[in-house]
Parts: sequence; structure tokens; C-alpha cells
Amino acid sequence: MSKFWLVVGFAAGYVVGSAAGRKQYERIKGAVQDLWGNPEVQRTVKKVDDFVEEKAPTVHDLGAAAVDSVKATADSSEEQAPAGSTS
Repeated sequence: MSKFWLVVGFAAGYVVGSAAGRKQYERIKGAVQDLWGNPEVQRTVKKVDDFVEEKAPTVHDLGAAAVDSVKATADSSEEQAPAGSTS
């Protein structure tokens, strides 16, 4: 019997929540679209996009250098490990 009331509760919550939830969703969606369309927001997006485009090669090079460093450290650790060691 408790499963029945659980299902009834979920169904009622869905029916009540879907109507009110849809209105709230549409309100939030409209606010986000208005914000995204704001010229100041678009200027900031453009600045960030330009910054990332400018810095991407530097970040790539730093990442590659870090990978090489870790690989070299791992390789030297393997060479120094005694025979039969699992570390």
C-alpha cells in the first residue's frame, strides 16, 4: 500500500511541478537570453576569447614541458629501481 501512495505522490508532484516549473524555466531562459544578448557581456566574451586565443600556444608549450618533465622523472626512477622491485 505504501508503494501506491509513493507513486501517487510522485504523480501529483509531477503534475503540479510541471506547470509551475515550466513557467519558471521560461522566465530563467528569457533572463539568460537577455543577459547573453547584452552588448557589455558580448564585449567581455570577445575579450576572453581573444585572450585565450593569444595564450593557447604558451599554455600548450607549458603543458608539453610538464609532460616531458614527468616522463623524464619516471624514466629515471625506473632506471634507479633495483632488479625485481615493483616500485
